[in-house]
Amino acid sequence: MTARGPERAGGPTHDPAAGNIPRPPLTLVTRERLHAALDLGVRSSLTVLVAPAGTGKTVLLSDWVARRQRSGQPVVWVPGQTPGALSEVLERVADAGDSAVPDPVVVDDAHLLPPSAVAEVARVLQQSPDAVRLLLATRYDLPLPVSEFELRGMALTLRSRDLRFNDAEATELVQAHAQNATVEDIKVFQEKTAGWAAALVLAARTLQASGDAVWPLVNQRPVLDLLLGETLGTLEQGVQAMLVSTFGATSLTGHLATILSGDPGAGSMLADLAGNGLLVTEYADGEGGDPLYRYHPLLVELLRRRIAASAVDRALVVDAQHRSALYYENRGDTEAALRSALGAGDGPLIGRILLRHGPALVSAGESDLVAAGFEALPSGYVDQHPQMIGVRGLLRRVTGDVAGAVLDAGSADRAAGTDAVTPDDEALAADAVLLRLWESRYGWYDADSAIGRARSLLAPAGGGGRTHAVLGPERLALLLIELAAAEIWADDLDAALGHLDEALVTARMAGHSRLIAGGLAHRAVVQYARGQVQNASRSARGALDAGGDQGLPEEYAVRAQVVLGFAALCELDLDTAWQCHQLVAATGVAGSDAVVGSLRAMLRAVLLVEGGRLDEALTELTTDPASAGPLPSFLSRDLALLRFRLAILVGDQAGVETQVKVLERTGNAAEAELIRAMTSIVQEDIQTTVKLIDGVLDRPAVYPPLAAAAASFRTVLLARTGDEAAADAALVDTLNRVMPQRLLHALVPAGHEPAFLDRLRRQTTSPNPHPFAAVALEKLAGDQAAELQAGGMTLLARTRPHTRAPVPRRLEAVINGARIQLTAREADVLDELALGSSYTEIAQALFITENTVKTHLMSLYRKLGVEKRSAALRVARSAGLL
Repeated sequence: MTARGPERAGGPTHDPAAGNIPRPPLTLVTRERLHAALDLGVRSSLTVLVAPAGTGKTVLLSDWVARRQRSGQPVVWVPGQTPGALSEVLERVADAGDSAVPDPVVVDDAHLLPPSAVAEVARVLQQSPDAVRLLLATRYDLPLPVSEFELRGMALTLRSRDLRFNDAEATELVQAHAQNATVEDIKVFQEKTAGWAAALVLAARTLQASGDAVWPLVNQRPVLDLLLGETLGTLEQGVQAMLVSTFGATSLTGHLATILSGDPGAGSMLADLAGNGLLVTEYADGEGGDPLYRYHPLLVELLRRRIAASAVDRALVVDAQHRSALYYENRGDTEAALRSALGAGDGPLIGRILLRHGPALVSAGESDLVAAGFEALPSGYVDQHPQMIGVRGLLRRVTGDVAGAVLDAGSADRAAGTDAVTPDDEALAADAVLLRLWESRYGWYDADSAIGRARSLLAPAGGGGRTHAVLGPERLALLLIELAAAEIWADDLDAALGHLDEALVTARMAGHSRLIAGGLAHRAVVQYARGQVQNASRSARGALDAGGDQGLPEEYAVRAQVVLGFAALCELDLDTAWQCHQLVAATGVAGSDAVVGSLRAMLRAVLLVEGGRLDEALTELTTDPASAGPLPSFLSRDLALLRFRLAILVGDQAGVETQVKVLERTGNAAEAELIRAMTSIVQEDIQTTVKLIDGVLDRPAVYPPLAAAAASFRTVLLARTGDEAAADAALVDTLNRVMPQRLLHALVPAGHEPAFLDRLRRQTTSPNPHPFAAVALEKLAGDQAAELQAGGMTLLARTRPHTRAPVPRRLEAVINGARIQLTAREADVLDELALGSSYTEIAQALFITENTVKTHLMSLYRKLGVEKRSAALRVARSAGLL
């Protein structure tokens, strides 16, 4: 009987999200003392079976589960190989609360759980011990609070000594396999095996086959190895050949066993072995299909040793591996296909798999496997098959052999020629273009040429989509992603987004998770460049999720993390933004990829500003982080806007003008005009500045974060005019611009204005409040304004009416018999001089450059007839100018 879930309330309680419950062997000894212990254990939160392989843990648990099923009691079975299923089960039972006694959850092979899953189990036990009844079978102790729970009477542990078969159980087990076993035979077995289940079964089968219970110790081999070997020797040759041919598979169906062994009766053989308990376990597939079989690790090890010593058995394995490679390749499991081809030692088959599927395997993180494939090729194979050069170059690229990859890029170009005649030629042409696209992003190859070649390859003159079909979905998706990456660097974001969408469709069709992640990571950068921060964040999270437990290649992961850092920054979550920055900075990609390097530098700089570390931020942005040529316009724009903000904070008027010119020069004219409109408040009246801002904001193509910042700036200015209705309307417009992508960081300068926060607060309590007003108020009110505490000053703060330097009462005076006339700016400088300010401080306070300060001072000294500060202050006071 298969140990399936019992029926309850009209339906089965076996959880399809969990695992397949193994069937107990037909020759089963029911161990009542251990069943009673398990029954007692599952009344508490945790029961643990800790014992090595071959002690009967799985058989015991499957028999206990089957008995519960027959009595209509619920149980959930989860294999340790499926930690995702365990997470689902834990989440459900935890959510159920304490309203009822939870169903027992049996986790077999719990030692196979990854550390994250074990940590999750520990967390659930600590936080909700009454919500779970866990029964874990493991080969070694896990980092769980077992001792603590035992002291509280909430845990039970069974170890090897508890699982040993006692004399009565051993007698029943041996006689189930060897009906003629005597009391003396069983006594010998008990003495030699110490109640070890696997050894007892194998000893009994040896006795049944040979009639001899003498315990041999030939060549001092381990007892179990000897028993296994002698037991295998009693099996029919066909069964032995089937085991030798199939032992390398981690999980078997009868159909796969037939393919690997070439024996149509392989499925029946497996069923018989599992039924007799010969270290072959049968599992139901959970969906009513063919059962699955797994070999005990001890049996696998014995078969491996046997093959090493037998040329005949090695020949069987080679044939099976060859059949396996073809089988897995036809099923699309290219990793298993290449491993099988390596096992067969078939050079041409290895080469064919590498050529067809090498790029996909490299992209899937299997560079070690692909490298092993190249090492296994016969000497001179690549020279005789130049179509392999491109695959080797892609392998060298991801393994850090940059020089080798560059050499292979050139060789692949030469080998590709001009006309692709065969599918292998087209694969080489695609690989050559892939390498050239990669080189173009680092300035080693002309980007326009690489992009043109890729587009030509993807849209051949003959049409019909032949290239797409011949390349296959994985290579095609990789080519589209690399093309998009080059187009991002070349400033063609529309084309990049189109190719990324096509790459995602293709990668999803192929089921290639890492290529899906690559497409999403690059798309996140494009979306961020357009100011679609939340869309970019979703794409970045999708990329990381697609990587799963295996993770992502660094070049994809850093893009996702840096975008998530900016998304967190936009929501004023500075801690998360710093964490993302640190993850990016810890990789080598930020130092070599200009796009990632630029984004990392800007993320760090803006976080330094938010932390009040203005000098460090200025140092971070001293030079452009690019080595492969001029930056794309979106990076130039973002760098210029960040440098503009810093220039405002430190009072560097010349720096402001420089960044406006950078914006104009790099194709960001609307942003430059909007900056000019905002800074006009220094020279113009409020109405003029508002009118200038309105004129630019009416355009649809202004960078959304800057547009949101300008709208909030306009709101503050309108409030200063006393036009309450216009200011309220401007605030609503600001919130409408901020809300879709949660661009809260754009509001920070306005958020430092008490009047802006007051207006936002009134908006939250109005009869018809804006849906985002409360969020904005909460975030902005909690901002620490560290950049202001460090001495920075925003443009709004510099132009507040009450912060303008007071005009001296007198601008005219008689000095040494001559009448002089000070300018208003000279009077401002004189006032700052009287406060003891340095040149730098005067420049910051008056929002002028230090050179301008010196020019005003020279004029001032000349008019006062002095040469130094102290004399100027003394004369000015005596003349009534101070």
